[in-house]
Amino acid sequence: MVYFAFHRFANSLFQGFAPARVSVLAAMLTGIAPQTVPGGSAPVPPGTGLAMRLLRTNCISCHNEEKRKGGLALVSRDAMMKGGDSGAVIVEGKPEDSGLIQSLSASADPHMPPKKQLSAAQIKVLEEWLRAGAPWDAAALAGEDAPLRPVALAALPAAYRPVMAIALSPDGTRLAAGFGNEVLLYEVSPGGLKFLARSSGHLDPVQSIAWTPDGKQLVTGAFRRVMVWTAAPLTPRREILHGLTDRIMALRMLPDGRQVLLADGAPGEKGVVRVLDTDTGQIIRSWTAHGDTVFAMALSADGKMLATAGGDKLVRFWDVAEGRETAKLEAHATQVLCLAFNSDGTQLVTGGADRQLKVWDVRTRENTVALAAKSTSFNAVAWDPAGPVFSVTDEGTLLRYTDMKAHSGAQSSETGSERQLAKAETSLFCLAASGISGRIFAGSSGGRILGWDMEGKLTDHIDPAAAPAVTTAPPK
Repeated sequence: MVYFAFHRFANSLFQGFAPARVSVLAAMLTGIAPQTVPGGSAPVPPGTGLAMRLLRTNCISCHNEEKRKGGLALVSRDAMMKGGDSGAVIVEGKPEDSGLIQSLSASADPHMPPKKQLSAAQIKVLEEWLRAGAPWDAAALAGEDAPLRPVALAALPAAYRPVMAIALSPDGTRLAAGFGNEVLLYEVSPGGLKFLARSSGHLDPVQSIAWTPDGKQLVTGAFRRVMVWTAAPLTPRREILHGLTDRIMALRMLPDGRQVLLADGAPGEKGVVRVLDTDTGQIIRSWTAHGDTVFAMALSADGKMLATAGGDKLVRFWDVAEGRETAKLEAHATQVLCLAFNSDGTQLVTGGADRQLKVWDVRTRENTVALAAKSTSFNAVAWDPAGPVFSVTDEGTLLRYTDMKAHSGAQSSETGSERQLAKAETSLFCLAASGISGRIFAGSSGGRILGWDMEGKLTDHIDPAAAPAVTTAPPK
């Protein structure tokens, strides 16, 4: 899946997201030796795996054994060659005559995929795959694990220090923030944030932060690296490098304070939830949660129910103890970027790249409240236990919603009271709110930490670059 004009994709461009796709296409065009299908003996031409992933990400959700839209299933080579209600969609060796390729054109009617446009490079991959005879790789189509692509992370550009993750301690007295690849810690005081500590533990920008329930430790996630920190003083305690696939986009600490849930997975490939034991540094178990990136997670107060937001447009609910899916929402028309439970876990708010913010009844899975439709995506959301929902957008607005009412046939504009509390100069990526401290904090693409009181009065405008020097050596 291609993510246009989305801040996480911009970050990927800095650190090598594109080469994962380009390298396979290059191999196909330059004649590198073919691979062998796992469990089989027949060689498969280079590029087959990438073609399978494109089918899985963009086609299988509608053309499978259950849905068969247009009578077409793309779950096996035989099914693909059989075609659908309109006949064959593939002409072996002739992509220009194949309906599959013709439907990908920007001017095609009907157009596939219905709500987005594949890039020229992606269409080229599928054309070359068909020209090679449409070889099949069932393991790649199913998204089975493949060897990690080698990635050498370069130093971050000096001007690229976004604040992509922030988290308030459980008692609301301290704020942890990622500033580029660094971690900073502040005291939340009535007069504003007071700097406490600064340290370096990652090579890639920090994507996620979580506190232990006792507030004594922090966990941070970035590209193929998770760090466990002692909070006072801010000191690295453990580094986890093995068993990780890509960026750790979200972290949620379980109530026991020992295990943390990680959202892992490469863009355009399967999104995985992993359970990490912070004492041993071992990944206890993992399960595939989405057909694409897991952008966010929400955990019920008792730690038993997990909700995940996916690049596949879905929200899924999980029994944490068993890693078992309990429900699914076809939540948004595009990527679901953020979500949060209310205090008792009976409702869930979701925000997406489709510029929609919605509230769902967890038991019935009904969309009970449509809070907003904006001109830009919702990047983060928080549901304060006292009632208000806060959100931040890609255009830099901080919004508050109160008086939420279930749909009664009236227009969605009557189902919640919206107030714009603030407007930043750049995109706001992350959000933390605490009724205990009476404060709201957000991180910006411009590398600033902004703070407000609950009525939107600005209390902090922090440039982390002005903080004292790093206290520990960066990782090698």
